[in-house]
Amino acid sequence: MKKVKIVIFLIILLFFAIDVPAYQMNSTSYKQNVIVSTGGESVNSSSYKTSLAIGIINRIINSTSYINKLGFFYTWRLANDQPCSSDSQCEGGFCCSNLCAGSECPSSSPAPSGGGGGGAAAAGGGGGGGPLPTPIEEEKMKDFSASPASIKEQLALGSAKTRTITIRNTGTVSMNFALSVATISDFVFLSDASFALEPGQEKTIEANIIGKKLGSYIGEIEIEASGIKKSISVVVEVESEQVLFDAKIDIPSGYKEVRAGDDLKAQITLLNVGPPRKVDVTTTYIIKDRLGSIIYESSETFAVEKQSSFVRPFRVPKNIPAGDYLAIIEVRYENSFAVSSELFKVLPKEETIIEKVSKSKAPMALIFILFLGLIFLMYLLGPKISFRKFRLKKIKKIVKHKK
Repeated sequence: MKKVKIVIFLIILLFFAIDVPAYQMNSTSYKQNVIVSTGGESVNSSSYKTSLAIGIINRIINSTSYINKLGFFYTWRLANDQPCSSDSQCEGGFCCSNLCAGSECPSSSPAPSGGGGGGAAAAGGGGGGGPLPTPIEEEKMKDFSASPASIKEQLALGSAKTRTITIRNTGTVSMNFALSVATISDFVFLSDASFALEPGQEKTIEANIIGKKLGSYIGEIEIEASGIKKSISVVVEVESEQVLFDAKIDIPSGYKEVRAGDDLKAQITLLNVGPPRKVDVTTTYIIKDRLGSIIYESSETFAVEKQSSFVRPFRVPKNIPAGDYLAIIEVRYENSFAVSSELFKVLPKEETIIEKVSKSKAPMALIFILFLGLIFLMYLLGPKISFRKFRLKKIKKIVKHKK
């Protein structure tokens, strides 16, 4: 029995050991292995301090003062003779020939003003004006801003409105821009689809929005320049010219983020601005994705006299991907059509323990270890089980014989 307990203990220990992340830090001066089971740790000595970030690291984060790789981030500046790309990374304040230094970098001698300067030019790398930018600096040269971040416009059927969009080149090189409208190209028209901007320049684009069809529609204006893509979210609400009912949907801040399969709770308010009597109205509740596809829809009819306010749950489908969605309420009474909508976000589905294990690198090894443990356990218990069965049969025979 003691052996069985030992085997069970070892199997449980393996479960916990597989989930413990291990890290190894290397440099020319030290090598250290760290195993962390919860949270992050800090490793300190008289010459360095290193903090560990625990979690999934899916990218390299760069700046002029640090480089974040594999979960490590520098909390102190680099010592002398360490590789660098700018002065701000070094403790001594100077980055000379891609190495940190504690004193000002030696300047190269200027080339003679007269002839015969070919040798000096050659020594200076052909007279190029300084070192080439690093990949990090090159990436920072290309960037732009676009405002506003989102557009929401309500208008009557057949009418039009104009909104302005400002695009600014915040980088240090010239950039060529290309603009397009996704999903709602029948409603939104841009004054310019392509142009170029020098560093620091900005351009104002007009977005002409036309109410061509009753309803609420979601799309985006896509902006691309030098491989960088950004977008502006656009929501267009189109109502009838004559509105006898005003509709308003409001999603409380605590419900603007939901999981797939949960209920989205929204506050609905209907206001009778037409006949001063109780009338039947038809309300339709809709959820659309960013491509404009309807993923949920339901309707009901009830009487409203002056005003009606209530909480209405929207059932979010179980198998939809994470992202931004649009909740819509449409109100119809005779020839009147009112609409209101609001954006919300569906969060990624929470993974079960089995799904987490299946995505890890260790499931096959874990299954193999458990299989071996089970065989070993059966090996230990097998003789005892057989012996007990034998004794049970023998006792039954003796009882029968006595009877």
